[in-house]
Amino acid sequence: MRFLGSPKEIEIALKRLIQECQQLRWAVAWASHDTPLFHLLKENEDKIQQLTVGIHFYQTHPDFIGAFLDHEAVQFVMHPGGVFHTKLYFFESEDGKWDCVIGSPNFTHGAFTGNVEVAIHFSHSDVDADATHRKIHSTLDSYLLTGKKLTNVDLDAYRSIWTRQQRRLNPLSGNYEPPTKKKKPTRSPLDVPLFVASWAEYFDSVKNDTEHTTKGRLAVLEEARRLFSTHDYFNELSDEARKGIAGFGRTEELDWLWFGSMKGAGYFKQAINGNNPKVSAALAEIPLNGEVTQEHYDRYLTLFRDAFDRSGIATATRLLAMKRPDYFVCLDSKNRDKLCEAFGIPKSVDLDDYWEKVVQRITDSNWWNSPKPQNELEVRVWKCRAAFLDVRFYDPN
Repeated sequence: MRFLGSPKEIEIALKRLIQECQQLRWAVAWASHDTPLFHLLKENEDKIQQLTVGIHFYQTHPDFIGAFLDHEAVQFVMHPGGVFHTKLYFFESEDGKWDCVIGSPNFTHGAFTGNVEVAIHFSHSDVDADATHRKIHSTLDSYLLTGKKLTNVDLDAYRSIWTRQQRRLNPLSGNYEPPTKKKKPTRSPLDVPLFVASWAEYFDSVKNDTEHTTKGRLAVLEEARRLFSTHDYFNELSDEARKGIAGFGRTEELDWLWFGSMKGAGYFKQAINGNNPKVSAALAEIPLNGEVTQEHYDRYLTLFRDAFDRSGIATATRLLAMKRPDYFVCLDSKNRDKLCEAFGIPKSVDLDDYWEKVVQRITDSNWWNSPKPQNELEVRVWKCRAAFLDVRFYDPN
């Protein structure tokens, strides 16, 4: 019997056993694709006598399922009554020798890279080997009753759900990157004061505006809300209203330049002055009420980028913050550095990763998820709580 105290030790042991065995029977909760062990398993798939893989929580990669979809000895388990959580790697040779590795690692990319994992490697030469051998086979046989073969239709459905679930699951681990990226988070959300702040703490930090006034800021956002509520489409607004919402118009009553001045955004100003219908179509993808999803944002982004040349993050998020100040903050040159530092994200954030790096962090923060307060002023700010991040991080210099 041997204790394997690191992912590397476990990986080396599994690699050797895959190559040396005559047949294998495995049961794992989750599995990844495109790893060295995955490719080695594919090269030796004729040795697979049983491979039972769980797909609970949508942690198993759909490409792993696709790689073994036609293999008769591979099956998958969705265990609605509990989690199929086993990690059992069993290997047999023709001469009656056998080996087994049991421990914490699933057959995933994380298990053999960034995770902390341990396992025990035991074999036919250990004490009570015969009884242990029988119990292992009996256990694996029982798993055959819980798994099933999947079809291409099943895989397509699973892949669609898996894609949606990754957007929810990644932030839970502190990783706000999209599922196609393998970069590991370097900072826990619990280490980010802005992430864990209560509503009371957040409100205290934005109510004392050293550059503008809370009353004036609320007037801007509430007038934008009124305009969006009384017109079905942005291009139905007056020239003055569109310029105000876009951030380069001023009136005696309202300083629309707050929350991101776009006075210097020439191509954007041309699009607004010309009442470009694609800008209006883009904003129509963002609902005025209810949940805003990444799908909404993605559709908005596609149309917005097609509206005019040099569409940047400041102009795009300015409009978003005006329509849904509860979800979006205008990210521009005046607040980018301090906001990115506070949330622990790179200052290179752009439109492609604004949702993952900014919006997901905002909507996972304690203050954002607080119940609606009772105080009238707090309620007004709470309805615009994401946009009000500009107060904390605005730097006039």
